Amino acid sequence: MSVLNLLRALARRWVVVLIGLALTAAACVGVLQTVGTQYQASSQVVLLLPPEASGPATPSNPFLNLQAGQVTLASMLAGNVSTPDVARTLAGAGHDAEYDVAVLPGAGPIMQVTTTSTDPEAAISTRDAVMKEIDTQLAQLQKRAEVPPRQLISGDRVAVSAGAEALGGSRIRALGAAAAAGLLATLLLALGVDRLLGSRGAPAVGGARGTRRGDGGRGDEPAVDGEEESPERVTPARLSAAARARDRGDEPSRRVG
Repeated sequence: MSVLNLLRALARRWVVVLIGLALTAAACVGVLQTVGTQYQASSQVVLLLPPEASGPATPSNPFLNLQAGQVTLASMLAGNVSTPDVARTLAGAGHDAEYDVAVLPGAGPIMQVTTTSTDPEAAISTRDAVMKEIDTQLAQLQKRAEVPPRQLISGDRVAVSAGAEALGGSRIRALGAAAAAGLLATLLLALGVDRLLGSRGAPAVGGARGTRRGDGGRGDEPAVDGEEESPERVTPARLSAAARARDRGDEPSRRVG
């Protein structure tokens, strides 16, 4: 179907199109009222050794004394905090925002904490609760491993956002999805109705070759050259003339006899 035929079909079924557009607009309004604005809060936790980890007599800069084991420990912490059990525990304490903890690739022992919620306060409180959970898990892992006090790793919090940032992308995506679905349904419905009811005003298939005299057609029109004249198009005047000719042709034969 060409674009022109498509536009003609939509014009013929303009009532269906208007109803579909109205329902689509109502759905978009409903999405705007239902889907709330998402808010995001974030922070980072860096695992650092104490300065005296290299020896009491030779303290070192914790940021320069980064070991491969610290990256391994960060991966373990991110996995432990992200388990469903911990998520249920935090939700039971009122921190029900969605959160994610991941180790930044190629950046060392740095964990990125991100929380999202329609309530900005919930996003912030959940982020703080997740950072506390990281401290708790870190202390438990090191206690279980019997780490010497001089080499106990601590989590330093950096890049902590003061408030939750509004994210408008979620509402825009939901609105776009609702509009696209409504327009597509309207198009399919209009084409289906047009196919079902037929196109009004379209020429008949094959075209009309003429009408019969009984249907109001012009029965006295001469036949087209090369086209055999149908009996239905022969007028009564022509029939009577043919009959008289036949009668005159029979008279000589009767006189001879």
